[in-house]
Amino acid sequence: MNTKKIVISIIIIGFSVLVLWFGFFYNVEFYNREFAQSIPRTIDGMKSMEIPMDQKTLDILETSDVMFRKYEKDDMIPVYFCIIYSQNNRKVAHPPELCLSGGGSIVENKEQIHFDTPIKKKFDSQKLVVVHGNSKWMYLYWYKSGKYFSSNYLLQQFLAAVTQLVHRKSSCALIRLSTPIPPDEEAPFKQTQERLKKFSNTILPIISEKLP
Repeated sequence: MNTKKIVISIIIIGFSVLVLWFGFFYNVEFYNREFAQSIPRTIDGMKSMEIPMDQKTLDILETSDVMFRKYEKDDMIPVYFCIIYSQNNRKVAHPPELCLSGGGSIVENKEQIHFDTPIKKKFDSQKLVVVHGNSKWMYLYWYKSGKYFSSNYLLQQFLAAVTQLVHRKSSCALIRLSTPIPPDEEAPFKQTQERLKKFSNTILPIISEKLP
C-alpha cells in the first residue's frame, strides 16, 4: 500500500471515529420546547382525536415530544398519524416493525415504495402490511433528520450523527401513518396505499415547516 492510500485510510478511519464518538457518546443538553404538537389538529378537512401515550412508552422512547392522533372525516376510513421527535436523541427514530412485532402483531410484508410529493420527487417510504388480531393494517413510515427525509434507517442515523458532530445537536423524527385495510380489499391493497399516499402529500409540507 502506497503512502497516499495510507493517508486516505487514516483520514477515513479518523472521521469515522469522530462520527461514532460524537454521534453516540456526546452528551448534549435537553431542550424543553416541543414541536410535534404544533401539527394542526385539522388537516384537509379531517378532524383529529388525540391518542395519549402512557408514561412507560414515553420513557422507552426517551422523549416527551410525541404526537399521536386519529384523523377522520364523515364516513372516510380514518388515518392514524404519529410523530416521535427529539432535538438531541437519535434513538427516537427506530423501525416501527420492531415495536409492532414485540407487541404481538405480525408483519406480513415490508417494502420500500416511491411516490411524487410536493417536497420531493420519488419520495421514499417504507410500507408495512400488519396483522393486528383479526384485522389487517397498512403502515407508511419514514424519518426526518434536520432537513433530510429518508426511509433508510442506517442512512438516517448516519446523517443525524454527522449533524450532531457539526452542530452539537441532532434533530430526529419518526413519522408514521397507519390505517385499517377494508376486509373486502384484496392484495396488493392499492386503494389503501393511495389513501395513505394522499395524506402523506398533505402533511409533508406541514412537517417540513413545523419540525426543525
